[in-house]
Amino acid sequence: MKKCNRVAVFALFIPLAIAQARSQSNEHNNKFSKFAQAASEARTSLIRHEIRTLKNHEWAGEYFYGDGLGVNIFLTLAPVHGFVFTWHGCLGLYDLNYGKVIFENGTIKLDFTYPNQQQGLEGIAPELLPVHWGKRHYLIPVGRVLDFTNAINAGTEPNFLFGGLSYSFLLKKGDEKKRAEGQPTLPSEFLSYILPAPITASITSVEHIEIKGNRRTATSRVDVGSSTGLKKGMELFLQNRSHVYVSALVTDVTENSAMAVIEQDDVADPAPSVGWELSTKL
Repeated sequence: MKKCNRVAVFALFIPLAIAQARSQSNEHNNKFSKFAQAASEARTSLIRHEIRTLKNHEWAGEYFYGDGLGVNIFLTLAPVHGFVFTWHGCLGLYDLNYGKVIFENGTIKLDFTYPNQQQGLEGIAPELLPVHWGKRHYLIPVGRVLDFTNAINAGTEPNFLFGGLSYSFLLKKGDEKKRAEGQPTLPSEFLSYILPAPITASITSVEHIEIKGNRRTATSRVDVGSSTGLKKGMELFLQNRSHVYVSALVTDVTENSAMAVIEQDDVADPAPSVGWELSTKL
């Protein structure tokens, strides 16, 4: 009888042990868990200590970008102890991840511990390009180098708003008040996208307009092209209409004209029309 009771007790213990093990496994697999937050804090301490031992390292450091409200992204990284990424907003912690750093072919690859979903208020670019601009250090997503050159042409980089912090690209902590002298250390194929002077243009025709829900997409032709330095992928901004923010992405360029796509989030805003003045300068 006693033997049967022992078997019964053991039989009851097995599912409880499995459930506990699964609970612990889920805790470790959840990037918002106490375990993950504690692990990220411990790793951050190790990374900061490593950074202090390095002198003039090409990319190790603490980086930030954001608007001080819903977007506050921090990335701390070093060669040995890897990286920690956090996204804080108005309601607290939106995302967290950490892992190894792989530096090869001039770029930094982040090897994530948890799934990295780049959507909504989550995620970070998995591959970053270290860029020096004067005494400033940036980490630019490999897929957003043209966004960086467009920001330079627009005049939003180097940014000295928000105490000098960049609100679009990861900037090393402490570099916000440093001068951005000369040209950034971008790959040669991107340097020609940085303009010596703004390009201005006018819409000569609106070729096509598509409306989906409350979103309007207009394909327009402008009166400047490659002869002025305009390139595919450059961004143009609406001028002389302070109450409306409009940007146009150049999608095709000939010598004396170009096509640009304008996307508007509110169809109540005025639709693009002939005569609108645009510029690479915001």
